[in-house]
Amino acid sequence: MVTTKENKGTRAFNETIRAYLEERAENDALFAVKFANPSKSVEECVTFILNEVKKSGCCGFTDAEVFGMATHYYPKYNIIPSWKI
Repeated sequence: MVTTKENKGTRAFNETIRAYLEERAENDALFAVKFANPSKSVEECVTFILNEVKKSGCCGFTDAEVFGMATHYYPKYNIIPSWKI
């Protein structure tokens, strides 16, 4: 399976993820440090989520599952986005 780096999330999806992450960073000082990592971006986070969803083969996820993927992307400094594998 070939995946690309291109982020194909809708603007609304991207903004929802961004808003969630920003709110989480405001309320969680430990996460805020990880969220401020200059080598990470919301756009790459969305791409990571979309690639993880695609890899799973599932067609539906709860908000909590999607937000969990988003927060998982940031703390793992060595995470290699699936599009690079």
